[in-house]
Amino acid sequence: MKRIILVFSVGLMVAFAACKGKNKTENAEQQTTTAEQTQSSPAAATPANEPKTYEVVFSPDSVYLGKEKQALVRVKNAKAVELSDADGKITGTEITYEVEVTNKNQVGGHGIFFNPGDFRLLLDNGNSITHDNYNSLNVDAESTKSSTDNKFRLPAGTRPKSLNLFYDETRVTVGVEMK
Repeated sequence: MKRIILVFSVGLMVAFAACKGKNKTENAEQQTTTAEQTQSSPAAATPANEPKTYEVVFSPDSVYLGKEKQALVRVKNAKAVELSDADGKITGTEITYEVEVTNKNQVGGHGIFFNPGDFRLLLDNGNSITHDNYNSLNVDAESTKSSTDNKFRLPAGTRPKSLNLFYDETRVTVGVEMK
């Protein structure tokens, strides 16, 4: 009887140890599988072919334009995206930005027609380019309006250097930097 209890106890210990070892192995496998799923999930990983983006900074970002400095122009929310064709070849860079115009004329005074189409972007190779897309706006006296979705399309291999702003036969140049 003692031998049976002894053999039964030893068998129970071996079975218990085997189960415990099996649980450790299963837990390790589950952790490995979970880690692999986390690494391969689309939300956690960024695609290798995501377009390169840049922050665009204008310096100064606010300027006065007009013969009587009646237009306060602020260039903001600028960003650049590198463009490529179907084969992955870089075709250029698209810069989008917003222009906020404040009419400084007194109430009852003249409104301002502001046309970003007159702007010129000077590139590092010495060329000036015009907008690919822009939105003009009318600004009443003592009010502010914004023109969104203004775009310049830079040729491949070029970077912006400065932006020339025009209004009412006046011109101001602001520096442009892509980071």
